[in-house]
Amino acid sequence: MIKIKIILAVLIIFSSACVFTSCSDDDEVIIKATLELETSETIVPYTTGSFTIGVSANNEYTVTVDETGTDWLTYEIIESGDSLKVSYIQNDSTLVRKSRLIIINDDVMRFLYVEQDGFPSSSVTKVDLNYTVTTGGGYTILSVPDEDCDQIPIGSTIVFECGESGSISFLDASYAEFAGGVPVDGTFSFVWTQEIANITAGSGITTGVLRDGFEISGAYALYSKTSLEYTITSGGGYTIFSVTAEECEKIPVGATVNFSCPSDDGSISLLDATYTQYAGGSPVNGKFSFGWTNEIATITAEGGISTGVIRDGFDISSLFFIDMNTDLEYSIVESGGYTIFSVSLEECAKIPIGATVVLECPSDAGTISLLDATYTEYAGGSPVNGEFSFIWTKEIATITAASGITTGILRDGFDVSGMHCHN
Repeated sequence: MIKIKIILAVLIIFSSACVFTSCSDDDEVIIKATLELETSETIVPYTTGSFTIGVSANNEYTVTVDETGTDWLTYEIIESGDSLKVSYIQNDSTLVRKSRLIIINDDVMRFLYVEQDGFPSSSVTKVDLNYTVTTGGGYTILSVPDEDCDQIPIGSTIVFECGESGSISFLDASYAEFAGGVPVDGTFSFVWTQEIANITAGSGITTGVLRDGFEISGAYALYSKTSLEYTITSGGGYTIFSVTAEECEKIPVGATVNFSCPSDDGSISLLDATYTQYAGGSPVNGKFSFGWTNEIATITAEGGISTGVIRDGFDISSLFFIDMNTDLEYSIVESGGYTIFSVSLEECAKIPIGATVVLECPSDAGTISLLDATYTEYAGGSPVNGEFSFIWTKEIATITAASGITTGILRDGFDVSGMHCHN
């Protein structure tokens, strides 16, 4: 009997222990992770800068920058975790870019979305140019000194403010015209090309012939300039110039890539994966440039400029691109059974001679014909990969000088979703 009582006592004690253990489990406090952000999205300017937001969390949290922002966003957890500082670098593209930061506290996740404005297309540098106008031998001659011409980046737009009368011809040493035309809405403008830079190197513009009352009241260069990073390495008997894909991505199609060189020595060849040259040459007056085409953008999309072979003392002091890209307004109306595309004189005046005019199209359907007053086509064709483009020549500038593009015939489904020009 005593033995049975002892066994019962042991069982009672054991069951009591189990009860207390169970109660202990039931009373355990589970603290859930908390995480709140002061804001979940923000828009920042195109310039380099930073911003700080408040963070409320009951534990240490982690932050990760989405892969779409690793090249322009960084962060710092500050004030013992109560704040998150986000820094961003300048956006050299005119396009808006977006990314996000991923913040995690245990099983709680929050997103901070960041949108950065594009580089403003209106952020254009204006450099006044000195000039003289003299009369002699029956001619009125405009000249611009070499030191002024030398400061003009290739790809810039040169503008002369003038009246509505007459014409101008810029002549080289052999008296061949390298630029010229008539005023359009009170200005005459043209693209400053590598060829023109070569012609004027060392002497400036010496012979600008003004005819029939063409008068100048001002002269200046316009350009938007963005610097690019690059590397030069030596190996295997070669000196190699390269630019990363991230830097190349900043360059819009239609821009002019400029090399400033300390001398005119040597040459450079930019080669694709098959070692075929897609751009190259030698400096003239310390300058070498080339246009950034769709083809080059495709070649460099993944690996950047990976193989730029430098020879015979070619050297680089700076690398940048000039982007003169202007949006243009237009209208499309139905009249007399025709679909008519037109651009006003004021808009045409924004297009410098030598620029490329681009019509953005939603498809490759149809054709367009731009007709003069006698209904003769001076430009036309079909879209390719959603674009139709043509060069704005001296002849086209003259045709449109009085009233703009008045008669653009759209046929067979040709449509326009946007219009711009670039140097």
